[in-house]
Amino acid sequence: MSDGDLIIIPTDTVYGLAAKLYDDKALEKIYEIKDRDQSKKIPILISNINQLKEICIISDLSLKLMKKYWPGALTIILRTTKTFKEKTNEDTIAVRMPNHPIALKLIDTYGILRVTSLNKSGEQPLTNIEEIKKIFGLFIKEIYPQGDISKSDISSTIVDLTNDHINVLRQGNINISD
Repeated sequence: MSDGDLIIIPTDTVYGLAAKLYDDKALEKIYEIKDRDQSKKIPILISNINQLKEICIISDLSLKLMKKYWPGALTIILRTTKTFKEKTNEDTIAVRMPNHPIALKLIDTYGILRVTSLNKSGEQPLTNIEEIKKIFGLFIKEIYPQGDISKSDISSTIVDLTNDHINVLRQGNINISD
């Protein structure tokens, strides 16, 4: 995966359109391909909690949720470190550790990835690999198929922890009452 390259990866929820963490050229492609508002940040996927040390401020509450629900379908919005903010100009970032061996292996191989659902903004995520190839194939370096692993077609639950309490922004695979 070279600078500017995008890949499509399976996760335990929906397929994701992925770029390397600090690859601005690829990130711009994501915004263009999805027709996504530039103000909407692209979340990151990690393969282990240690990868967050230089990116996010991890509170006791966030660590507790990470240990209980990761890997899994919980996206957590956290405040960023000074170093990360200087590189990206982002005060907060959404992070998740997917429960999918292919996704985790790709993150181990390429490093932390910026990943967003595979769809045009405002539309439902695509789940059919042939439809994905037809619509996004020209823009993508590689498509990693799902394989025989079952996944959900429901996006992750998103919680905002930037104010030291749980604020549920989107209900997904993890129940709010949990």
